[in-house]
Amino acid sequence: MSNKLSVEIVSPERELWAGEGDMVIAKTADGEIGIQPGHVPVLGTLSPGAVVRVIGARETGEVRAAAHGGFVSVAQDRVSILAETAELSEDIDVQRAKTALRESESGSADESEESRENAERAERARSRLRAVGEDV
Repeated sequence: MSNKLSVEIVSPERELWAGEGDMVIAKTADGEIGIQPGHVPVLGTLSPGAVVRVIGARETGEVRAAAHGGFVSVAQDRVSILAETAELSEDIDVQRAKTALRESESGSADESEESRENAERAERARSRLRAVGEDV
């Protein structure tokens, strides 16, 4: 059993980050999961607006990403975050995310398609803000 995990965070457009870490924390449809070296194989669905944290990575000690849809796969100390869309915390424009959240929350609360799209935009904005450490 190795002391580190090999981690990659990818979206269809590109690989956002790859490296080693001590632990990965992600919110799945079944709840939050913590993955350390030696973890059993897992394939889980990321919850909408998930924040993925890689602890013990980089010089800063942590990598954070807002992930929107997708999967987490764990096998043999390798963790793959396969997101429909994802952003690293340092790439997130906080003011833009706050504006998007404010605008999406001011929309209608009915069962229309527009209302569902506003709810999805709000969840994405919240996840971006959580990824940069904002309380939402």
